[in-house]
Amino acid sequence: MLIPPGVRTRPRWALAIIEGAPARVVKLVVAGHGARGAVDPAGLSLPPTPAHLQACAKRLDVGAVIVLDAGVIAQVAAEVESHLTIDLDVAAQGLLLLRALKQRSGKGVWSDPPLLDLLPAPAFDPLQRTFDLLIPDDSALTAYVIDNDRARVAASVIAVKRGGDINEVASHAALGDAISEAALARDWTTAYKRVNRAVGERFARPCVSLFVERATVDKIIVGPPDTLGREMNARRLIIDPAPTWLLGLLGGATVAAVAQRGAMALANLLPQGARDRASDLADRARTAMKESGANPFAMLGFDPIELWLTLRHYYRPRR
Repeated sequence: MLIPPGVRTRPRWALAIIEGAPARVVKLVVAGHGARGAVDPAGLSLPPTPAHLQACAKRLDVGAVIVLDAGVIAQVAAEVESHLTIDLDVAAQGLLLLRALKQRSGKGVWSDPPLLDLLPAPAFDPLQRTFDLLIPDDSALTAYVIDNDRARVAASVIAVKRGGDINEVASHAALGDAISEAALARDWTTAYKRVNRAVGERFARPCVSLFVERATVDKIIVGPPDTLGREMNARRLIIDPAPTWLLGLLGGATVAAVAQRGAMALANLLPQGARDRASDLADRARTAMKESGANPFAMLGFDPIELWLTLRHYYRPRR
């Protein structure tokens, strides 16, 4: 559900292997839905600049293009393996790999979209401490996406946290005898309470439960900043239960979005000098929220909301 539409609607991607100096494409492979396997290496022009990668994606009709220098694969493997231990957390292993790849972004690894340049790679300890701060032990995280016709559950996950780790994961199949998929999908805006009750009885007390229709997910992803608040008010998105930190975050985001909308509307009625001052209103609201200490992600070293605003461009349909 979080894959950009360009990849989700065309779940195909291309991998190119280059080597030598000057570099040449030795293999170009298309994988995914309706994959063609190896194709003409001339489909990718070198050097692997953003323009050349985008042209390759369009030419091959794929949602993403990844280019690897042949020597980088061994380098990354050696670097990651030198830090692995038998008791290393899976998330920590993933962060090791991400950091190794980020160090070689533009120097042996290239991609379109350029996610390595955009995604942060925090250390594992602040990630774990943030997780422990926001999600208590012996509780469950529940998320359901309902098909637009309310005929079935499109996706579901029930994750239980104990001892600082996610140690149990299930889907709605684990609750099917308590409430059928069809019954839940048909009346999900009220039936979600039965799901929460069953999760508490069979797994752990839910600390966050999210229920939403699939079309609403796409609307929130590409819509204006206040779409989330409007969809919640219309009960097309339900978060129940929701911890205090999440309610505060959503409330702050709504305030910032309203301030931004109000500033834009006001600016249209003012002369240029006053218009410039009015356009700063939303920035001040966002800064005030951040400086108030209410941001629950302070330990991470980056703000996931700001990261999301950076990534939203890649979720808009390509023309």
